[in-house]
Amino acid sequence: MLNLRTSPANFCFMPMLLLIAITNISGCSKKPPIPQEGDIVVWKYNSALIFKAKLGQRREHVIADPRTDHRFYEPEYEKFIGQFPIDYKPKPFPKFTEQEQIAFEAEYATKIHAVKSGHDIEFNLMLNGVTAKATDNSLHGGNRKMDDPNQVKVLLKSYSAYPITTNLGVNKILRNTSESFKFDYMRNLDEGSKESNYGIDCYLIIGGKGGKRCFGKSTTPSISGFKFYMSPVFKSKIRVISNELIYGGIKVEWFTAPHNINRAREIDAAIWRLLEAWNISPVTTPIQNNH
Repeated sequence: MLNLRTSPANFCFMPMLLLIAITNISGCSKKPPIPQEGDIVVWKYNSALIFKAKLGQRREHVIADPRTDHRFYEPEYEKFIGQFPIDYKPKPFPKFTEQEQIAFEAEYATKIHAVKSGHDIEFNLMLNGVTAKATDNSLHGGNRKMDDPNQVKVLLKSYSAYPITTNLGVNKILRNTSESFKFDYMRNLDEGSKESNYGIDCYLIIGGKGGKRCFGKSTTPSISGFKFYMSPVFKSKIRVISNELIYGGIKVEWFTAPHNINRAREIDAAIWRLLEAWNISPVTTPIQNNH
């Protein structure tokens, strides 16, 4: 994680041609500082998506298991951009030049790649002008609730747009969200049960006892859409996924309370708008956006 804090008390310095903080310089024994609101950071998702952002509202730490918390809680390496209103418009930063890109990639490759580099890039959005406390409580599994009913938690997960060669030597082509829903899901869905609301199509799962799978077309032209599962049992939150081939492949995963799902296309548009606004990589074609 690269953190552009400039306090000499927190860093060992060396001459640099680029405005990039180096947090793991040989001979510097101090840990990187914990990112604070207002800091400017540069974080890499992949070569086509490099974030430069001014950090927003911080979140509180929730101890899930006291026995293992110390192993995984590394606030100095977390990549949480902040919690923002859904209409937030970040200050733009200049794109890297090709030379800056090369230098950044070379410096990034020297980092320790273990738990410290394995944190997802994350940010939260807030609906309806509401402000609330944010936490790092994981929403994966069970019936865990959002920090606030108006909250959207966004995570960027690993995903590649390049073909995968299986053990049998078969090239497996990865699909975007729309193709995945059509080819991987529809054969197990009851097409006659289709319901359309707010630009989202939902189908009952055959033999699924009331569960539904849904697909919504994105309002951002370069993005195919998003998909989610609606459980007839769990009512605390919905997990929405987009697997897209832009940016060399990207998986966006976000959570929100079920009553916000009627605003899914608005939330989807805000997420892609922010990703484009924060991206300073010169090696990608900007996504099209109607907003």
